[in-house]
Amino acid sequence: MRGKRLFVPAALAGALALALSCTLMGMATLPRSLAAQRLASMERWRAHAPQHYRVVVQVGFAGRTCLQEIEVRGEWKSTLHDTCGSSWLSTLSIPRLFELGERLERPAECFPSSRSCICHRVRVGAIEYDQDLGFPGSITWRRELRPNWQHPDYLLRLWESRALPNCSSPHRALRLTVISLTPLP
Repeated sequence: MRGKRLFVPAALAGALALALSCTLMGMATLPRSLAAQRLASMERWRAHAPQHYRVVVQVGFAGRTCLQEIEVRGEWKSTLHDTCGSSWLSTLSIPRLFELGERLERPAECFPSSRSCICHRVRVGAIEYDQDLGFPGSITWRRELRPNWQHPDYLLRLWESRALPNCSSPHRALRLTVISLTPLP
């Protein structure tokens, strides 16, 4: 009888150790967070980036495609060619691409305003980084509105109107793709 009592705790301990090791192995294979990927890529860019370069970026937004060609010499930037004509894109240098990609990491925002938080506005997307130099090779995102079920404003609107609040909007996707990056002397 005494041998059976020792067997049960040992079996439980073994099962617990097996479950813990499987969990830790599973966690090791989880993808790194967007922020961790961005920071590691920024370090690679800082370590290997040419001081002077020319970059061509293709932009897809609202059903149209355009190009920007930018020359960067240290802190100086010059737009050589721009068919986008959009001020919010500004000069799409590599640091600007990192900045635009960072927006995917931001938490959901209240919509329609911070005083009325019926819906959340979230960015959904992905970033692919160049394996050698670390720059964002492509950034894709779209903004979506989602119901903010937990917020009292949502419940109040539901109670007052006796209808689900409208948290839908057109899904406008943005895609930025680096077509070429050429080091300059």
